[in-house]
Parts: sequence; structure tokens; C-alpha cells
Amino acid sequence: MTVLAAGAFFYRGMSRWSFGLDNPNKAAALLAFILLLLVAAALRARRRAAGWCWGLLATIAGLGLVHTFSRGGIVAFLAGMAVLLVGERKNLLAGRRWLPVAMAACVMAVAAVWTGFAERLAHSLPGDDASAGNRLAVWRNAPSMMVDAPGGWGFGASGDAFMGWYQPLDRTERYRTLVNSHLTWLVECGWPGRLCYTGFWLLIVGMGLVRLKVRGDPLPLALWLAFATAASFSSVAEDWRVCALPLVTLPPLLHTACTRAATAARRPVAVATLPTSLLLLGGLAILGAACRPSGVPPIRRSPDGTRLILGKGRPSTWAVCDPETMGGAAFGRRLRAFAQAPEGRDRAFGLARTLEAVPPDVRRLALCGRAGDEDPAILDRFPALADVRILSPSRPEKWLAARSARPGLRVFCGAFAAACPPEDAEGLTVVPGAADYLPDWPRLAFGD
Repeated sequence: MTVLAAGAFFYRGMSRWSFGLDNPNKAAALLAFILLLLVAAALRARRRAAGWCWGLLATIAGLGLVHTFSRGGIVAFLAGMAVLLVGERKNLLAGRRWLPVAMAACVMAVAAVWTGFAERLAHSLPGDDASAGNRLAVWRNAPSMMVDAPGGWGFGASGDAFMGWYQPLDRTERYRTLVNSHLTWLVECGWPGRLCYTGFWLLIVGMGLVRLKVRGDPLPLALWLAFATAASFSSVAEDWRVCALPLVTLPPLLHTACTRAATAARRPVAVATLPTSLLLLGGLAILGAACRPSGVPPIRRSPDGTRLILGKGRPSTWAVCDPETMGGAAFGRRLRAFAQAPEGRDRAFGLARTLEAVPPDVRRLALCGRAGDEDPAILDRFPALADVRILSPSRPEKWLAARSARPGLRVFCGAFAAACPPEDAEGLTVVPGAADYLPDWPRLAFGD
């Protein structure tokens, strides 16, 4: 792949430049930061020739930004540019230093119209653009995902959690993240991590304002605002190469904030950070509880992540999960479909990561995949247990032998599973056309 190749990323047949990064959105964010640096250099140049040189480089970077076709990158650049122009307004008017910047802006505008990027920007409303509509469909579930999982969904698990428990069943788009770095990490972290994350961003913005007031330097705040904006439209903050330029400004921000001259300016920042963080998170919690998207059932995930309950009330039936034999990390889609069927409607379903997480008073229990590797004697810890179902065990014979002590025990194996017994036995159900993965596992685990 060449440095300008976009791989599978195209817009109306035109290649979206990614410059060797994972996707064009990350390249656009990085180019937006570079463009802000070059514009600041052009405005601060003491010699006219130097200003035009910086302006020429800014024009080249701007052309690269246009060819990424990234709307988030453009919005991020404009957000940072607004801060930069306000802070550099004196340099902007001095000696016509605005001319190189105007040249770069004009070339970018012409290139946007020529390539069709301007048309893409003009049709960015959710009703006109599937990409924007899909993003909103994901983002509107984020507050509920935070409320449902007080301990977080786990790092790297936000996309699977959305697909499994929140994505409408008639949609099949695949997501690795929530297409938004901020929402992704807020959902994946627990409440303490969420408080730290919002506090970090408020401190960064506060220190940027302090440096702007004390030193008259808007560039750090412009870069961080552009970074925050880019991370709001895509998961770009996960790449260290995108984070590098904003992070470089941290030492000067900290140095300015710690000086004696900044004492009066930093006091409001220090006082307001924690209350503002709590207020923001409180608003998200209220939004997640009161404005739950229609069609999303009640979901409760334990703070330690070992239990999940789907539906209202307390479940009497629990399943110990093995995603590999239940359809992958988004296995919740199958259970939600079962919960909407007449057999599963108005019921609560309990899912546990390990057998130790199952409540001791459980009456019906299903062990899926590797959960069935336990010795049958471990079931003695559940005195009220009356119905046991073993799905896709690696050694079904040992469970079938345990039926003498537990007549209510049943074993389910796929006909093409390597461990499926060759001969029929009492208590064994062979699922035709299946292997280790049993597509109808919710009915086998929770059905009557």
C-alpha cells in the first residue's frame, strides 16, 4: 500500500487518503493538527517570505485533509481554527499576515468542490447520509450502556456490547467501538474511570484557557479542542500517532498553570473541575435512565462484570456463558430475539461469566461450552437446583453418567461436534446441522 492509498476506503470511486494510518479519519485528525500548527506559524512569522512559506505548506496539508473526505477532520480543524483566530487576532491584522491563510482556505474550498467533498459535507444530515445516521443510532445508546453497567463493559468490549444488547435486531452493521472515542471509553470504564476521564478533559480545557489568558497563546487550546472534536466523530484517540501533537503541549500547559502569574486564573479551574465532572456524569446518568431507546430491554450488569440480567425482576434460570459456543462476543442478540418470542416474553434471564457467580438459590441452570468442563459434583453447592442443561460440553459422557444422581440433567450436542457421542443415550439431545455452536441456544438453555 502506498502512503496515499486508502485501501478499502473510497468515496464515489475516489480513493480516500489515509497516509498509512488505519483509516482516513485518523489521517484527517493528524492533518488538522498539522494544519493548525502551520497556520499559527504563518500568523506569527516576522518576515513576509516566511509567512508565505508557511502558508504554502498549510495549503499542501489542507489539500491532504480534503482528500481524506473526513467530515470529522474538517469539523475538528474548524473548531481549532476558531480558537486560533480569536487568540491570534492581533497577528492576523498586522502586516496582512492573513493573506497566506486566506490562500490556503481558498485552495481547500476549490479542492472540496472539485473532488465532491463539499457535496458530502452538504448532505451530512442523518436522513441524507447512512454513515451519520448509523453513528447517531449508536451514540444514543451510550448513556443507557453507562447506566446498565456501573463497572463498565470492559476495555475493547463496547462494540460487542452494543451489537449484542442494544443494536436493533434488524440491523447487522458490525462495530468494534462506538465510533466515538469519548463515548467508547466512558462506556468501557466504570464510574470512577468516567469521573477521571471527564475531569482530565475539563482540566485540559481549563489549562488551555489559563495559557491563553496569561501568555496569549491559543495554540495548545486549539489543538486539544480539535483533538476532542475529532474524537467525537470517530475512534481516532486510540492511535498514539494522533495523540502525539496534543500531548506535546502538556508540558507548556502545566508549566504555565503552575506559575505565580497564573494563580488567579487557575483557581476557578481547580475549583470547578470536580463539580462540573459530577454534573456532566449526572446528566448522562439521568439521560440513560429516563430516555432509554425504544426496543432496548432492561439490562443490569454487575459492577464486577460477572453477572448480567436481561429483563425485569429476579431470574430463576441462569446460564454460565462461553461466547465461543454461543455465537461470539455479541451472543446477546440471540437471547434478545428469544426474549421477544412468546416463550421468553416477560421473563428475566441471568447470565454468569463463571459458575461461582451464579446465585446459590438458582433453580434452573445451563452450562455452555467450556463451563461444562467442571466436575458434575460441583452442582451440589446449589441445593434448590432442579433442572440442569449442559450445552456443547467437551465430555458429554461424564454428564450423562451423572443423571443417576440428577434425573433432571440434560445434555445438548451438535450433530457435527467432535465430542458428540456416536450413540444415542437417555438425556442426550443431538441438534441436527450444528457443531459446537448451537444457534438455538437460548431456547435450549431457557426454554420449557
